[in-house]
Amino acid sequence: MGKMTVKFPHNETVELEYGKPVVLLGANGSGKTRFSVKIEELNDPAFNSNQIENSHIHRLCAQKSLTIETTIHIYDHESSEKNLFLGNSEHYASKSSYRYQHNPVTQSLNDYQQALSLLFSEAQIELQREHDEAKKCISEGRMIPAPSETVVDKAQRIWNLLLPHRALDLSGNGVHVKYKTQKYHGKEMSDGERVMLYMICQALVVKPNSLFIIDEPELHIHKAIVNELWTLLENERPDCVFMYLTHDIDFALSRNNAQYLWIKSFDGSSWEYEFLDTDCYPDLPSELLVEILGTRQKTVFVEGTKDSYDYKLYQEIYREKGYHVIPCGGCQDVIRLVKAKRTYEKLQPIEVYGIIDRDFRVDREIAALREDGIYTLGVAEVENLFVVPEVLEIMERMLGCDSGTADSAKQFIEDLFNNCKDKQIADALSKEISHQLSLFELGEQQHTNEEIKEKIENRFTAENIGTWRAEKETIFNSANTLPEILAVFNFKELSRKISSKYRLSDRDFPKRVINVLTKNKAARAEILSALSAYVPELPQ
Repeated sequence: MGKMTVKFPHNETVELEYGKPVVLLGANGSGKTRFSVKIEELNDPAFNSNQIENSHIHRLCAQKSLTIETTIHIYDHESSEKNLFLGNSEHYASKSSYRYQHNPVTQSLNDYQQALSLLFSEAQIELQREHDEAKKCISEGRMIPAPSETVVDKAQRIWNLLLPHRALDLSGNGVHVKYKTQKYHGKEMSDGERVMLYMICQALVVKPNSLFIIDEPELHIHKAIVNELWTLLENERPDCVFMYLTHDIDFALSRNNAQYLWIKSFDGSSWEYEFLDTDCYPDLPSELLVEILGTRQKTVFVEGTKDSYDYKLYQEIYREKGYHVIPCGGCQDVIRLVKAKRTYEKLQPIEVYGIIDRDFRVDREIAALREDGIYTLGVAEVENLFVVPEVLEIMERMLGCDSGTADSAKQFIEDLFNNCKDKQIADALSKEISHQLSLFELGEQQHTNEEIKEKIENRFTAENIGTWRAEKETIFNSANTLPEILAVFNFKELSRKISSKYRLSDRDFPKRVINVLTKNKAARAEILSALSAYVPELPQ
C-alpha cells in the first residue's frame, strides 16, 4: 500500500499508511478541528500559495453548504481543480485566502458546485481518453476494449448500492434522482441525500495519494448507511489516507483497522496528543475506551444497556450534574471496569465512577466499594427509583389519575413485599454466603484436603450462618415504611407491576416517568429533586 509522511504539530514526522484510516478522538474543546487545520497548514504547500500540483491534503469542514444549483457550470480540468481545492482558479489563489477566507477553523464551505464540476470534468477526460484509444484501435485494426467505469459511473454505483430504491442519474452533467415513476432534481434532495452525494463526489475527485480529512463524517447521514458509505469510499480510494474527526462512537469503532489519535487537550497554541494503542488497555473494551476518551465530562459507569429505561433514567439524573453515563451490563462488570480504569496511569486525568444497585449488600461492603469509586444506590435496584413515594405522587397528578392512586400503588408494593419477605431473606442469605466465599483465602502455603475442609467449616459454622440469617431477618423485618422497603426489596418487575394502578398498559409506568422527565420542565425538576435522596452524590 505504501505510506505518506506527515508533519505533526510537535515538529515530528509521522508515517501514515495508505488505505488505513485515522480517527481523531477527544472531547469537545480539545482542539480536534484546529489540530486538523494545523496538519493541513504544515503539509500543504497550497495552504499559503497556489502550488496545487504539490497539494495532497484535502479537508472538509463540518460547516458546509449543501445547496445544489439548477445549472452546473463545467470548467476545464485545471480550473475545476483549482476552484475546488483552492477556492479560486486565479493564478495567485491560495487555500487560506480563497477557500477559507483567512478563517480555516470556522469558515463554512460552499464548494458543492465545484465538486460536481470537477467530477464531470474528470469524467469528460476519461471519456475523451477512451474515445481516442478506440479510434487508435480502429486505425490499427485492433479490437476496441470494453468501456471502462468513469468517475461518474463510480458515483452512481456507490449511491445505488446505498439507496437502491432511489437511483442517482448524473447523465448530461446534471443531478437527478429517480424514485419509482418520478424524477426530481438534485436541489430537491433531502439533506441526507445531498450530503451523501457531496461526500461521494469529494472522495472520488480527491487527488491520488492524498490525506483526506473529514470533520463530522456522519453529519446528516442516516445511521443505517453512514458506516457503509465510508467503507465503500475507503475501498474506492485505497491510495489515500482518510482522517476522521467524529463524536460518533459507533462510527469511530466501525473503521476497520483504524489508528486512533487521542487529542487530549489544547491550550490555545499547542496540543497534547498521542496515538492510542488499544492493546495497552487489555482490561477495557475498545468501545468503552473510545467513549470515555471522547467526552470532556466526568463519566459514570452504570448497570444496564443503552435501550433500557434504567439507563435513560440515569442519563436524566446525572446529565444535570455534568456526568456522561455509560451502561456496562451487570454490577460485576461495573465494578471490574471502574477498578480496571484506575490501574492505567495515562487515564488518571479522566474521572470515572461507578453506580450499582444496593442489592443485598451490607454497609461494610458498600463502604469498601466506595473506596474504589463505586457508589451504591439508596434503593435495592435501580428499577425501584421509578416507584419511590414522591414519584408515585407526582405521576398521579401528571397522568390525571383519581385521587388515591398513589396510595393504592404504595399499598400494593407493601403487600407484595410482605408476601415475598421469606424468599427475600433466603436470597439475601444466599448472597451473604457467596460474599463470605469470595473473602475466603488459603494463603500461599500448601494445604491438604482435610485442612481446607476444616477451614471452610470454621468459617461456615452453624453459629455463623445463624448470625447471618438473623442479620438478614432483622433488616427485612424492620423495613416498615415504603422508603425502607424499597431499600431492601429486590423485585425487578416492581416498576412495571404497578402500571395497572395508574390504568396503564402492562409495563408502561417506567416509560411514562421517562416521558415526563424529558417533556415537562416543572415536573422534571420535582422528580429529580425527589430522586436526589435515593441516588449517590458523586464528586463534583
